[in-house]
Amino acid sequence: MNTMLSPGQEVVPELRELLEADDGAAFEKALDNLIRSREQHLFLALGHLARDLHESVRRLASDISTDGVPGNMSDARKHLRDVLEMSSTAAHRTLDFSEKLRPQAQALAKQADEVLVLDHADPAFGTNATALAVRVGDFAQSCDIGLGEMVEAQSWQDLSGQRVAQVEAFMAKVESSLVELVRLTGSLAGGNAPAADKVSQDEVDRLLSEFGF
Repeated sequence: MNTMLSPGQEVVPELRELLEADDGAAFEKALDNLIRSREQHLFLALGHLARDLHESVRRLASDISTDGVPGNMSDARKHLRDVLEMSSTAAHRTLDFSEKLRPQAQALAKQADEVLVLDHADPAFGTNATALAVRVGDFAQSCDIGLGEMVEAQSWQDLSGQRVAQVEAFMAKVESSLVELVRLTGSLAGGNAPAADKVSQDEVDRLLSEFGF
């Protein structure tokens, strides 16, 4: 194997030491130094990724906290449950509005047809037209109230859309970090990680700080 370095070729000190080792002991020492250096770089990279991911969790929890102060991931889960509940409520209110007004509209159409076939000179025409006008007024009032309720029922979409977008952005950050972890380590090794609900934010900060991150 050709271990000669080309003129001007730049190599890391550990690799240069390995290539220039002139005996077995020196080679083993240089190889050990090279491995340790690679492990240190990998450790630092993983640590910074862990810190970045942890800060993303905290920012998300703070953004969606219901009382405006830094919270935790349970706030995210609660907000998503709220979104599902509001969506269900809005759907039911919209359906109720439709089911209530549809028969009224059908009855008005039938009554209007009956008035249209009457002769204007017929005394019943005036009576029926007046009754139709009253029913149209009542129907218009019901529509006004119902449409207002529909707008109110759908108003949750703006706020929940913003919150769901925050959750989506966080998940994209998690995915990106995991891909980077795979790229750095080559594979994901399974382990007995502590349960998420038993580790506080302060404990995570302490552990990361102990390793210099």
